[in-house]
Amino acid sequence: MNAVLLLDEEFAPVLNKYECTELQLLIKRFIEYYKENADKPVEEWLGQKMQEQLPDKKPEEIQDMVTAIITAIKANEEKKASLEKAVTDGRSKESWFASQTRKAVSRMSVEETVDHLKSLEDALEKANLELNSTIETQAHIVDQNPNLDGFIAEQYHAQTFNLNAKAAGSRYRAEALEPPKGEGYKKNSVDVVIRDDSGKIVRRYQSKYCKDAKATEQAFEHGDYRGQQKLVPDGQQMDIKKKCTAIIEAPDGTTSNPLSKSHAVQMKEEAQSGNWKELNWNEYKTQDLAVGIGRQAGKAAIQGAAIGVGFDIAKKVWNDEEITGEEIVETALASGADFGVKAAAAGALKVSAEKEIIKAIPKGTPAGTIANIAYIGVENVKVVGKMAAGELSLKEGIEKIEQTTVATAAGLATMGKGSAIGAAAGTIFGPVGTIVGGFIGGTVGYMAGSKVGETVVKGAQKIREKVVEGAEAVIDKVKDVGSCIAGFFEGLFGW
Repeated sequence: MNAVLLLDEEFAPVLNKYECTELQLLIKRFIEYYKENADKPVEEWLGQKMQEQLPDKKPEEIQDMVTAIITAIKANEEKKASLEKAVTDGRSKESWFASQTRKAVSRMSVEETVDHLKSLEDALEKANLELNSTIETQAHIVDQNPNLDGFIAEQYHAQTFNLNAKAAGSRYRAEALEPPKGEGYKKNSVDVVIRDDSGKIVRRYQSKYCKDAKATEQAFEHGDYRGQQKLVPDGQQMDIKKKCTAIIEAPDGTTSNPLSKSHAVQMKEEAQSGNWKELNWNEYKTQDLAVGIGRQAGKAAIQGAAIGVGFDIAKKVWNDEEITGEEIVETALASGADFGVKAAAAGALKVSAEKEIIKAIPKGTPAGTIANIAYIGVENVKVVGKMAAGELSLKEGIEKIEQTTVATAAGLATMGKGSAIGAAAGTIFGPVGTIVGGFIGGTVGYMAGSKVGETVVKGAQKIREKVVEGAEAVIDKVKDVGSCIAGFFEGLFGW
């Protein structure tokens, strides 16, 4: 399938030929210097090379940059190892991310915690919206669901109930039910349930959030909802003849918070504009917020892998020339002992930003942010190479790429604060970081030799094609608009 990605035109200016050629030369020089000084501590040789390239910087400034680069890479390595172990033990990426975040915010107040996580969530949401626009195909993926306020209402009741239950020490928990991966919502299916501490369902709810009481009442007439209580917008219950409720309630009296239709619509508009109000965020418990951020990071990873333009640009810059690979790079990619390669790539990218070679990454961008871009780029090139060589299946490879991104996001959440982590996340996981990181990965791949570089590029193209095919398959399979949104990325794993 020869799908045309909007990215090819929309984001082409992120890197031009001059910038790529100059960055490629810097990466080569830094890796060559690493090769010559491989027996020395990274702090020593990286500082020397960066000082040489940035002679106007004071030694203490260079040292700060080097320290930030090394700290970021070490943190990512530790987080990635921790996540891999957790997944091996049967935990989900999202659960692991939430536990890591909980440790980071343990000394913060509830308000500080929400603000802290909100910055990261906002940045990832914005990055995902931007990335999504780059992988839209002729399948015309819908990204603005007109029924979103109904889905928000279900989540709102479930999460505010859980918040109240936790505060009261209740043994009950609520859940907004979703269809299995790749499937749509079935007719008459239950929307929200309340379970006891053994997991047994004690209450079932069918939610209808229509424009007024008459429309809501009519909506209930078009299905068989026996055994389900009718959940309606606050303010409409008095005008609906049949028994209904504006809250969900457990046997012990724990309830959700009521939600009006106008409030639900307001939240929908805020969600679709990426401009959630602080009040609304405070209505969700931070555990669920953290889990949601983990999911957003995984989604960003899939979309970033689907784009793959950075790899394509690297191929063009190398211009199909026969390359004798640097043994130190080839060994690093094969063995995983690649800390020096990542540090060299990060140093080169930081220099290119300070010299204003790469215009998309502003001068003064924190070295830690830049190190994260380089780290993900090198990690992804290893995974893509293994996928192309048949050592990892497509599903296994995507899972590894997701883990890298989620681990990096966890590092940000535990190291930064408030708006600082939001700014970093926007750069790292958005189109700029994705494309520049891909170029770095592709360049490192080619430095391991022509065969490795070509294998990486082909692997990246394979991912792109499969994700686009997956998008079309889900669109064809799922007719419900809301299910289409929810099922897109989940459906990719039905390949």
